Amino acid sequence: MSTPNFYNERAAAERIAAEQESLPQRREQHVRCAERWEEMAQAAQETERRMAINEADKRAKILS
Repeated sequence: MSTPNFYNERAAAERIAAEQESLPQRREQHVRCAERWEEMAQAAQETERRMAINEADKRAKILS
């Protein structure tokens, strides 16, 4: 499992927990956690994208 997928799964679990929570403060805590997991997933996706671009650049330089 990739890091972004793991983070997105955690976000989904937090959203489910928020829906099931009866206490407003705890519900908000779960929502904030879900938002943070989603931010980390986006950052991890961007990192993976940049790594792929850098690897492609390195291979292109070696071949040229």
